[in-house]
Amino acid sequence: MKRRRFPAGVQDFEKIRTDGFVYIDKTEYIYDLVNNYGDAIFLSRPRRFGKSLLCSTLKYYFQGRKDLFEGLAIDRLEREWTKYPVLHFDMSQCKKDDVSAISPSLSLMLKRYEDTYGCDGTGLDSGDRLKQLILAAHEQTGQRVVLIFDEYDSPVLNVIDDPEKMSAVRSIFNSFYGPVKSMGEHLRFAFLTGITKFSQMSIFSTINNLSNISLTAKMESLVGITATELAENFAPEIATMAHERGITAEAMLQLLRDKYDGYHFSSRLTDIYNPFSLVNAFQNEDLDDYWFGSATPSSLIKILNRYNFGLNDIEGSQLFKSDFDQPFDNMSTAIPILFQSGYLTIKDYNRELDIYTLGIPNREVYSGLYRTLMPMYLSPTPSTNTTLLVEVKRAMLHDDINHALEAVRSYMSSLPYDLGLKNELDFEKALFLIFTCLGIEAQVEVKSARGRCDVVLKSRSSIYVIELKIDGSASVDDALAQIDEKNYLIPYWNDKRKKVKVGVVVDPDARTLKEWKTETE
Repeated sequence: MKRRRFPAGVQDFEKIRTDGFVYIDKTEYIYDLVNNYGDAIFLSRPRRFGKSLLCSTLKYYFQGRKDLFEGLAIDRLEREWTKYPVLHFDMSQCKKDDVSAISPSLSLMLKRYEDTYGCDGTGLDSGDRLKQLILAAHEQTGQRVVLIFDEYDSPVLNVIDDPEKMSAVRSIFNSFYGPVKSMGEHLRFAFLTGITKFSQMSIFSTINNLSNISLTAKMESLVGITATELAENFAPEIATMAHERGITAEAMLQLLRDKYDGYHFSSRLTDIYNPFSLVNAFQNEDLDDYWFGSATPSSLIKILNRYNFGLNDIEGSQLFKSDFDQPFDNMSTAIPILFQSGYLTIKDYNRELDIYTLGIPNREVYSGLYRTLMPMYLSPTPSTNTTLLVEVKRAMLHDDINHALEAVRSYMSSLPYDLGLKNELDFEKALFLIFTCLGIEAQVEVKSARGRCDVVLKSRSSIYVIELKIDGSASVDDALAQIDEKNYLIPYWNDKRKKVKVGVVVDPDARTLKEWKTETE
């Protein structure tokens, strides 16, 4: 069977439709969006989640390109196919560390449309040039203008760790967006995408009646791929990948689900797959961390450094709906922006209390997020961390906790003194990060009826209950005895996996594990 073409990295709707790429039909949502949600809309979604393709699709729809939509849902819904002038700006093109380079990039985008509508922007700032363009496009076509701003916040997120640059970038774009406020009678539709809201950027006060649909249940599948869409559109590829691995199609589907599914964008909790990773997986016929590996998440590090962020804050955080819509400028925690960026998602919704519980979406994000955090807490050298993870993974594949801890001891001993592990909690965090990066479920400070266990690890075949003691204060036998005395194993008795008690003595002076002892139940 001839392999189908997948639009990995292709964001132009016309190219997808004319060059024979697989396309998941989202046009019924688009028709509903345009006709029932107002004339000015904001959508927040993580990077590489289909926002740019959506913007491109909207552009061709408003340009009246009926030929591109033949056979799609909107083909039977739309009757008029009116041609509107569309001004489409991709703000990721202005993603520059050098603030002085942003205005020239913006100028080039404006110049393209000025050439189309015969405008001369000489001597005008970016806002007045945009205003002139809107007036000219309306006058020349007789139709009101459609404005599309894709990734509007990309330039600001790029300098989020530099207040001076951030202020300068906001000033540039406030000037650009400002005049739009007086142009309502000339606008047919305005669409804005990004990751988060910045209250000090004028666009949110400039565009009147801007509707935020980011948590709207009926629009949660506007981008991304649902389980139904996966089954209906990718059955051949699922069967091929299953055959290569010698497993059933259902087992292959479960692997895809674990790796790329798990995003929820409303209280309805409809499962959404990461489209970028899924499409790349089918194109390459291989499972990999495509989304997380597609770009260095530098903005993530910058955001986490801005807050007093702890490892225990990641899973199980709870928010009210109003917290999601809070502008970045007013956030007191990194949790809302981690949700908006795709590192966390909605795991549960309590309708009675109107509270959302957040967690990590899937295995791809799980391992990638913690590998990103690892240099913040342990070695800043990626190669050193990789060497450790390879050694620990090899050991854990054979359920050899002793070999794994030996590798950890050697690694900790090599850490620079100023990164040293100073207390029991530091050692807990280190073990948590190391094993979590490998996709092994890890918990620290696990509460039970009679106490609090330091670390619990859950591999496919074993559960390891680990108690740490500081050198000189207690022995490994004391640690094992505490596990028995406090009944730390009781919560796991009904689990069929092997239970292993691990007593560990840590040496803060040497900044590593000193000794350990295991007992299997």
